[in-house]
Amino acid sequence: MKPNFLSLVLTGTGLAATTLFAVAKPANAFVISNTSGNWDNVTLTDGYVIGSDGYAAADWNAVEFLDVGDESQVRWGDASHGEEVTTKWKFDSYSYNYDWGTYTNAYGEEVEGWYNYYTEVVSTYENKSGLGFEGVDGLNIAVGDTFNVGSLTHFNQAIEGNLNVAKSAEFSLDLDFGDYGIGKQTFDFTFSVDETVNNTYGCAYQTDYGKGCSDQITWDWAIDESSSFMHEGQEYTLELVGFAEQVAAQSNIVNEFISQEGGDNSAGLFARLVAINGAEEIPEPASLLGLLGLGLFVAHSRKKRVSQLIAA
Repeated sequence: MKPNFLSLVLTGTGLAATTLFAVAKPANAFVISNTSGNWDNVTLTDGYVIGSDGYAAADWNAVEFLDVGDESQVRWGDASHGEEVTTKWKFDSYSYNYDWGTYTNAYGEEVEGWYNYYTEVVSTYENKSGLGFEGVDGLNIAVGDTFNVGSLTHFNQAIEGNLNVAKSAEFSLDLDFGDYGIGKQTFDFTFSVDETVNNTYGCAYQTDYGKGCSDQITWDWAIDESSSFMHEGQEYTLELVGFAEQVAAQSNIVNEFISQEGGDNSAGLFARLVAINGAEEIPEPASLLGLLGLGLFVAHSRKKRVSQLIAA
């Protein structure tokens, strides 16, 4: 499923790509047939790592790794809403909240006693929080150009407690250079997730009126030089640049994704190929932040279709 790009509010000092990257570009150009991504090693707030370097995804940790259509997803948390099932339990003593009734024991015998009823929320992956990525096809790029590698979606659902909640998730991004002589290259990053507590005492990030506190998605700013590749004697790697409102837009790129509560919120994820020890140097994170500005990206519900731009 292809995420719709939502009603967005952009603030900060995002600059046009021609201004952001007005540097000398090597003549090398590349064709990328498609991009795709995979999730792994989710670190929960209680310290458990779920994935190939830790525990397997299971009911006790509430983590799921999924492929839904063309989208790779990771979901977490105990959903606070879903299908409701009423369950009856037998107790041996009277309580004000119990009812008298007939109970079938382990031997198939019907006995009378006091029962306690409670409602269980049976959650599905769609009612959990999480992250998703869907790639794009047919890219023609030059070294140093920013380009959209796909759509990042934050599934911001209300979940119970604070144990089975992700703090971070590892993300592997595949770029398939097809028959270009390079093949498929994989670059690894880590996204940090701040799943805030919904309360009435104020929110850490810009939050729409009447909603629970919004959440923040950022990344580790690391450049995965271990996954670099060689082409015509030059070594290259991939650098994540930031988020933007539209897939085709290279302006107003910002460095954090603020996701409103109670919806599936999407943003374009932008990157660029950079030369290692070549004519184009990889900028330090601080200098890149200075270029991007300390903007906020706010993605609203997919059901909304009206966009507005608010100047800083």
